[in-house]
Amino acid sequence: MAIERGFRAKLRYRSDEFLSGGAGRQLFFLFVLTIGVVLVFTAISLVLGVGPEAPEGGQVAMGDRLWHYFGRILDAGTMADDAGAVNRLVSTGTTILGVIVAGLLISSLAGNFQERLDDIKRGGSPVMEEGHFLILGWSEKIYSVIDQISEAYATKHITVVVMGDDDKLEMEAKLRDKVVHQKRVKLVVRSGSSMNLNDLSRVSFAQAQAIVVLVDDKDADSPDKADGRIIKTLLAIFNHPDGKLGTVRVTAEVMNPASQEIAAIASGGRAEVIKTNEIISKILLQTSRISGLSLVYDELLRFEGNEMHVKQFPVAGRRFGELLLDFPNGLVVGTSKLTSVGHTLNPPADYVMQPDDGLLILAEDANVQFQPRGPINLAAITIPQHEAEKPVEHLLILGWNGKIFPIMEEFDNYVGAGSSVTLVNSIPMEERIALLTDQCPPPKKVQVHHLVGEFTNRKLMEQLQPQRYPTVMVLADAGGEATVEESDTRAIIALLLLRDFRQRHGVKGQEVCSEILDPKNRELAATTEIRDVVISNEMVSMVLAQITYEPRIRPVLEDLFQSDGSEIYIKDIACYVPLGQPTTFEHLILAAKVRNEVAMGVQVYVDDAAQRYGLVLNPPLAQRTAPFVPKKGDRLIVLAEDDG
Repeated sequence: MAIERGFRAKLRYRSDEFLSGGAGRQLFFLFVLTIGVVLVFTAISLVLGVGPEAPEGGQVAMGDRLWHYFGRILDAGTMADDAGAVNRLVSTGTTILGVIVAGLLISSLAGNFQERLDDIKRGGSPVMEEGHFLILGWSEKIYSVIDQISEAYATKHITVVVMGDDDKLEMEAKLRDKVVHQKRVKLVVRSGSSMNLNDLSRVSFAQAQAIVVLVDDKDADSPDKADGRIIKTLLAIFNHPDGKLGTVRVTAEVMNPASQEIAAIASGGRAEVIKTNEIISKILLQTSRISGLSLVYDELLRFEGNEMHVKQFPVAGRRFGELLLDFPNGLVVGTSKLTSVGHTLNPPADYVMQPDDGLLILAEDANVQFQPRGPINLAAITIPQHEAEKPVEHLLILGWNGKIFPIMEEFDNYVGAGSSVTLVNSIPMEERIALLTDQCPPPKKVQVHHLVGEFTNRKLMEQLQPQRYPTVMVLADAGGEATVEESDTRAIIALLLLRDFRQRHGVKGQEVCSEILDPKNRELAATTEIRDVVISNEMVSMVLAQITYEPRIRPVLEDLFQSDGSEIYIKDIACYVPLGQPTTFEHLILAAKVRNEVAMGVQVYVDDAAQRYGLVLNPPLAQRTAPFVPKKGDRLIVLAEDDG
């Protein structure tokens, strides 16, 4: 079909192009149209000899005539007093055209105003904040990240800017529904891509106090794709033409361990990049092996309780073992270099503090008191003799996700020869073995057994007899396209089946650790009579918030989750003092150091979840010096190189 290209078509095209240029051009057109109508009808009134009444003995001035018809356009009621048929006809024509022009004006203003409102709702306007916290990417972790950052700055009202690929209104609704500390936080939401330079400019990234880059939920099933977006985002942030970041702290997460180095290169070594899958895997593994450890990590990573602080005190030249009792509201657990990179958890007692050494201290806040106590004679402390050796353990893992690979590798490092892992999930065996072979080194001390099937199926569980396993881990197995809620439901069903098998066979003491994604399902999981529930999304959020608040903590936290070096254990108190004889926590601090360990807390056991089963990190001074009689079931929380 031929397209008309004549004068009228071209005129229509030019006029459409002009009017689509925005509110300014539309208003200019209406102004010109109004002036044109006034001039036309003024000319008609002159030709026909009608118009406003002339003053006695004079004529109507041209300005008064123009104003007369301009008034007819603006106010239709002014024509009612006009006399004469011809005069009324001209005034009526002017008024009708005035109504049309007024309608066009109102329509134009309303349309542009609505367009502006829609643009605001879409998040099109640039952010004019400074010193804000910028979160790039959208995932279920975002709510806990915001709450933990607000907890870290509890005395301030902070601004958090969020930019994700989802619809702005939907993101705002979810944040209003799930962010707990909304009174402490001003939330600003924009829709856009963190890899787009223009979108980054709109959220004032260079003026932020800190930036957190999250793995997007839409990419979680494809680690390579997720990490690719993180790497591109870091490239965009640190190479943006708008300017340098200056002192802005940047924290990012990656899923594949190999991506950490690439992400660090993309940021020029300036971003703190953590391997979230690996961290959660190690938390799950350690928690499944040591009952109560999830409570320790939960407090250690939150800002509400005790956390790690890097502090400097005048201790150069003193031995580390001499400092153990010098902090009445904190516990010294290591050293950290202040002028260079490096830290040491649980250093030897005879380590001499250097001028550039800071102290890693477990405390409720940064206001750590320093009160030197004088010489300490560790040689005078006697402890029961216990030989440490790696235990033989048998672990049952229900479910499958990307965390399985670091779990398998770390389990082989922790246990003795003759240990085993049994994997139960719906992944075909050939595919499963191929993935393990590709992602994990060959196990040296662990035998791997496989069972293919749905772990929420009672018939399969009857075949498995899970009560035979002393340690069970339930992973958040989404099962393909399942949602977070569906994944948690599957985990809770598995926990119910495990409880049923324990009760039917009279099994006590089975250690069960479950990964849950949504914090709202924590209490439901706890009703299945397990003490260790790891809320993986929340744990990752807490780690990100800790590092965002204090970047020097990243290598310390990563070190805590390694099988090499010192990590957190909860050990029988009989390893330190005889049962039934009075002791104090201060004595336990010294006894732990005699065993080359650092005490972090104590568990005077009570069978009450509301009291955290008696577990206390960094006890207050009164509790440190008060004598108590240790009994069976009491334990000491320590940093140690092994669990013997």
